[in-house]
Amino acid sequence: MIQYIKYSFLVFLFSSLSISFCFAHALYIDTQVQGKLASKHEVKVYYSEFADRTVEKVSDWYSDVAKFELWLVDPAGNKTKLSTTAQEDHFVAEFLPEKEGFYRLEINHTAEDPGDQTAYQFNAFAHVQVGRLSAVPPITTHNNVLSLIEDGSSLKNNKTKTFKTYLNGQLKGKISATVFLPSGDKKEVESNADGVLKIDIGEQGVYFLEATIYHKDEAGKTKKAAYQSVWRCATQKFEI
Repeated sequence: MIQYIKYSFLVFLFSSLSISFCFAHALYIDTQVQGKLASKHEVKVYYSEFADRTVEKVSDWYSDVAKFELWLVDPAGNKTKLSTTAQEDHFVAEFLPEKEGFYRLEINHTAEDPGDQTAYQFNAFAHVQVGRLSAVPPITTHNNVLSLIEDGSSLKNNKTKTFKTYLNGQLKGKISATVFLPSGDKKEVESNADGVLKIDIGEQGVYFLEATIYHKDEAGKTKKAAYQSVWRCATQKFEI
């Protein structure tokens, strides 16, 4: 009986460590929020542990996360897949803004290797303003994708940042998120019933925002294996 208890405890411990590892890392998009018309705009993609600001070498990225697809949504809502090139610890891409307005970069990738029967979905977003202000591009309806979209009026606001949380292209309230502060501290926030998430800014520097949602009883299958639950994250980086 004692041996069985010890075995059960070890299984639980290692499963928890496996899940914690995946929860701790996430993709994020790094780019300048201001772009110029007809001028190439650079984009970088990292896989990072936000708590200590470390980034992983591409060769060490979890499962097939390095096979993500990076999409550009232009001010009219048109989507274009961007070509990415691997560097040692990130990928690089670029695009040429051909019209003024609000652009969105996005990644939606579910790792093909479930951990402890849990599928891990990595979503990342970034916004670029080119010239005059415009409406935020319409949300792309993805099946069961968690989205974290910054409000257009928030881009130049250095006192309060406003985001909206979506699931399956629809506003979703009560989504938990973690704000990783420039100082190294973090705080927990939650979108309201209307899916609006506001963050009061008190420090200068680089912030990371990660929203997460876990569905315990959502079974399915990736390209390689079946899973019984799904963990989704959505990230944004911003700097004040």
